[in-house]
Amino acid sequence: MPKPRTRSDSRKEEFLDLAEELFADLGYENTSVDRLISGLGVSKGAFYHHFKSKSDLLDAALERLLSRAEAQLEEVAYAAKAPALEKLQKFIVTLDSATKQNRMSSLQIGEFLLQDANAVLLVRHRRAARDRFVPVLTTIIEQGVGEGDFHLDNPQLVAQVVWEIGEAMEEALARPLILATDNPIEPNQFLSIYNTYVRAIERVIGAPEGSLSLVDEIMLQSWIESVSNNIARIDPIDSRTTVLPLFPDREKS
Repeated sequence: MPKPRTRSDSRKEEFLDLAEELFADLGYENTSVDRLISGLGVSKGAFYHHFKSKSDLLDAALERLLSRAEAQLEEVAYAAKAPALEKLQKFIVTLDSATKQNRMSSLQIGEFLLQDANAVLLVRHRRAARDRFVPVLTTIIEQGVGEGDFHLDNPQLVAQVVWEIGEAMEEALARPLILATDNPIEPNQFLSIYNTYVRAIERVIGAPEGSLSLVDEIMLQSWIESVSNNIARIDPIDSRTTVLPLFPDREKS
């Protein structure tokens, strides 16, 4: 039986809810602790009761995004009757759908994490996602081997490789989508990159070429529109690349 939520738990969730809104509207860099406590009408001590720093708040926000995605992905993986190929397609599409629910916040956080100065933080959060989701992916791949649709020797290792291909695909698409505001990626370029990585996944799992159809026009357009809206929110003076500190300290919050 789940533990009842305490008043302290509720306050922490309120901080995270508001942080997600502000990350989406203002970006991580411009979301200050002062703005958060003003929005909730609480003291700065209330913030530091739950979070050590603004960086700690970012960790918690990302952890919550991962938790939301995990529940949906497990539902896909453990569906009783669906074949593994269908589950794998839904796994990847669901990952996008889970992100879609928090798209503006995810874009702002992603823009922050993709700054070169925050490479260590990016690695840390990718490791957290990998630890959560690779075991779920392994279950799907094991099923595919049992059904004879996937041809491979080590499902756990292959799941790790597939996840790493997915990370590389995300990097290849996210950087031009999020950071290249002067030369935005064209839809045909997006599809070419996406499909190249998908074909690589098919080869790694030993599935027939063309068996994974993971992106459609609606999904593609939703990402492009989200990025365009995100860029439009940025003041022209602040749109140049900014080097962000890895762990913003309290004095600058």
